[in-house]
Amino acid sequence: MLSKVVSIIETLTSSAIGPSPKFDEYHVIKLLMTLLKEGSIGRTRLSKILMLGEGSTRTLITRMKSMGLIEESRKGCSLTPSGRDVADVIVSKISCITRVPVESFGISGVGVGVLVKGAPPRVDVIKLRDEAVRRGAKALITMLLVKGKLAIPTVEDDVMARWPDVSKYIFDAIKPQEGDAILIGIADQYSMAERGALMAAWSLALEQSKSVNASSTS
Repeated sequence: MLSKVVSIIETLTSSAIGPSPKFDEYHVIKLLMTLLKEGSIGRTRLSKILMLGEGSTRTLITRMKSMGLIEESRKGCSLTPSGRDVADVIVSKISCITRVPVESFGISGVGVGVLVKGAPPRVDVIKLRDEAVRRGAKALITMLLVKGKLAIPTVEDDVMARWPDVSKYIFDAIKPQEGDAILIGIADQYSMAERGALMAAWSLALEQSKSVNASSTS
């Protein structure tokens, strides 16, 4: 099902079905996750949430309506059953987007954490960082929950021992389970930190899916 979701997102952001859009995968994923969580939302509010111009928001909504993913009523835009199925697949992989304090790490800026469920056993932290920076963050911290302890690959095997306050916050707010990853995007603005973390998380979820598929066919 994830491959189908990827295909849908690629179609929505393609310039083949019209002028080159000013939105990308982030806006599609953010819109789907937001509507799944909140229900009906008007176009104006969606435009502000996505930080897109009203024209671009209208184009994205039109494309999603044409694919049967959302519908509009007096209450605003909401997911169709098909749209809910797509959103469910996304949040089954990535979820719990929340602010994370990063001052303890000696880093200035806003931190936004995203939970990736069932991350691959090996994580390319450099590749994830590069993806986050490409999407607008200025840094990315990758954590893994291994044997009940939060670890930062190549940096720290026990985050709780070194940064107890941050570790407790993550356990309380994000509630990771064994094998999960937490990607913390850092930027001067919340929106850029979230964008970087969310798209790095999406790329990790795709890698995890490829790893599972390769194992099942071998």
